[in-house]
Amino acid sequence: MVVKLKDIAQKSGVSISTVSRILSNDTSRKSKQETIDMVVQVAREMGYFEQRPFAPVVGASLHTFSLGCIFTSDHESFLSPFFSQILAGIQKEILALGERYQIAFTTYNIADAGYRQAINQGHLDGAIVLGRTTLENISYIKAHIPYVVYAGLNRIGQDFDEVLCDARKGVARCVEYLYGLGHRNMGFIGPTLKKHPVFNEHRYAGFIDGLTSFGLTADPAFVYDSFLTAGDGYEGMREMVSKGRLPSAIICANDTVATGVLKALGEAKITVPSQVSVIGFDNIDNSAYLTPSLTTIDVPKAELGRYATKILLDRILDKRTYPLQVTLPFTLIERESTAAGPAYTKQEVNV
Repeated sequence: MVVKLKDIAQKSGVSISTVSRILSNDTSRKSKQETIDMVVQVAREMGYFEQRPFAPVVGASLHTFSLGCIFTSDHESFLSPFFSQILAGIQKEILALGERYQIAFTTYNIADAGYRQAINQGHLDGAIVLGRTTLENISYIKAHIPYVVYAGLNRIGQDFDEVLCDARKGVARCVEYLYGLGHRNMGFIGPTLKKHPVFNEHRYAGFIDGLTSFGLTADPAFVYDSFLTAGDGYEGMREMVSKGRLPSAIICANDTVATGVLKALGEAKITVPSQVSVIGFDNIDNSAYLTPSLTTIDVPKAELGRYATKILLDRILDKRTYPLQVTLPFTLIERESTAAGPAYTKQEVNV
C-alpha cells in the first residue's frame, strides 16, 4: 500500500498542507522543529521514504514517486533571481502533473549540513540539477540517484539528460552584436575558471570564440575573473578603472555582475553607454529597471525548469537508457546600456 500525505497527516495530527511543506522542504512558511521532527519520523515509520516509484495508489490510477531539485553551487541557491525562476518552472510543471501522478518534491543545496546524508537515504527516484559545480559533485549525484537531468546554461555531459540555453553561444552572440556596433576592444567580467574552477562553466570560452571569429584576441587587462555576484562585478570594474585604460564595451557573465559594473562606472563618472557599453546575460527581472536599462541575453528560465521536469519524468517512466539534450533559444534584448563604438560604420551593423 502506498503511503499518502493524508495518511502521514492523520497519524501526525497536523494538516496535509503542513506535511507537504515539511516533506518538500518548503521554507515559505515556518514550522516548529518538533513538528518537523515528528512528521519526518512518522513518514519514516510508515515507509514513505522507502516506497518505490509507480506503485499504484489504492482506488486510483495515480503513480507515486519522489523527485528532488539539487542546487549544486556552494554559493548560489533558490535565492538567486535566476535559479528562483527555473525552480518556479519546475514547481509549476509538477503541479500540472498532479492529476496524473502523486509526486513528493524536495529541494537540496550542497552547502547545507546533512546534504550528503539526505542523498544517501536513496529515496529519490530522480533529480533536476541546477548550478555550476565540480566533477566530484556531479559523479556523487550520479552514483546515488537513478535518473538525473541538468537544467541551465552550461553543458554538463556525463550521460545526463540536459535542458540548456547555451551560454557559450550566447556570449559569442554578445561579441557579434558589439562588433556590429563597432567595438573592437571588448572586456569580460565573470568566471574564467582561474579563481573558482567548476566543471560546467563555458561563458568565457564563448567570449574567446566570439573574438576569434572576428580575428580579435582578448586583452588580459580587460578580463577579470569573478564569481557571479554584484560585488565581484563592482570590484572587477574598479580594478579596470584603476589601470587608467578601459575597453569600449564590457560583457558581463550575468546581469547580477552587470549591476556591480554599472555602479563602479557611475562612481568613476564614466558614462554608459557613451564611454563604455555594458551587456549582461540572463535578463533577470530588475535588468530593465537599472539606470541605464541593461542590454542582455534573455534566457527562458521558467521553461528550462518545465522541460527539465518533463524529460526527467520521461526517463523515469520509459526507462530510457540514452541521454537527451534539449536546447532552448536565447534572445538578445537591446536596451540603453549599449551604443555604437569608436570603430562604428554603417556597413558593419548588419554582420
